[in-house]
Amino acid sequence: MKFDFHRALALLLLAFSVVAGAARAANIDVALVTALEGSVVRAAEQGPQPVQNFVKLKEGDLMTLGKDARLQIVYFDGGRQETWAGAGKLEVGTVASAAMNLLAPQVRILPSVMVKQIARTPALDVHGRGGVTRLRAIATPDAIAKIETNYQKLRAETNLTDLTPEFYRLAGLFEMHELDRVEQILAEIQKERATDAQAKLLVSLYKRALKDARALSGTSNN
Repeated sequence: MKFDFHRALALLLLAFSVVAGAARAANIDVALVTALEGSVVRAAEQGPQPVQNFVKLKEGDLMTLGKDARLQIVYFDGGRQETWAGAGKLEVGTVASAAMNLLAPQVRILPSVMVKQIARTPALDVHGRGGVTRLRAIATPDAIAKIETNYQKLRAETNLTDLTPEFYRLAGLFEMHELDRVEQILAEIQKERATDAQAKLLVSLYKRALKDARALSGTSNN
């Protein structure tokens, strides 16, 4: 049988299209916005919508960055951290972004232990709504100590202005239902980073998460 190159190519493209469509249909979060400054909007059926800090992103999300924008995202699969600056467009992939008219990003590959916890951040959705995060991990002394040890190591290896280690630490302790400890850390962040706008937003996010978690468990810090 004679090989039909064009037919084979068409079938291959169709297969890729089906796979891509299935991934989008699965509606799976693939990345998290961990820092944002300036104007960033996301394409939506109802028109461009402002992107907020700490929203989780899905494959195919298309964002437009203003000239004053700085956007940092972390991909859950592979741990790729991208920091973009300036005007242009960005499409979210599964493990990396595709850029249009943007300068090359600063890229860092985060340790898998960090990414695993960051993915469990009680983040907002693309509309800025909070979601309920399950508290599933068992809070053993060894598990808590491991979180703290890893945090100290990550903090020592990361620029002081980068809050990614704080994402890891807070997400880990929150998942273990160490709510009082999370609240203590939030107070420390507020004191040590009083003028840091990103830190204020992170504190606000976790204060809301703490309130929701305590309401669900019927406990209070008062």
